[in-house]
Amino acid sequence: MSRIEKRLEKFCNPNYKQEIPRDDLESILNHFFPDSWSFGDTRGSHNYRIWHEKFKEYPEKYGTEGMLTIPTTGGKRIKFFYMRMLCEAIRLIKE
Repeated sequence: MSRIEKRLEKFCNPNYKQEIPRDDLESILNHFFPDSWSFGDTRGSHNYRIWHEKFKEYPEKYGTEGMLTIPTTGGKRIKFFYMRMLCEAIRLIKE
C-alpha cells in the first residue's frame, strides 16, 4: 500500500475529524484523478473541482456534468466531511 493510500485510509476513517491540509488533498487528487481536477478556476474561488466519467452515472450526487466540488477553509484546509465525500467518490471509481 502506497503512502498516499495509507493517508487516504486514515482520512476516510469515520473517527477522523480533523481538517486536512491542501497539500495532502492535492497529492490524493494527483494519484486518483490525474488531469481531472482543478483549483480556483474562477477569480476569488477556493474550490477544488473534480470530474470523472463515472460521476455522470450519478447525477443526483455529482450533477449532470459529473463534478464533485470541495471547498477550502481559508484557502488552506479541507473539512473532514468533504474528505468523506471524496472517499466515497474514490470508492466509486475503483469499482
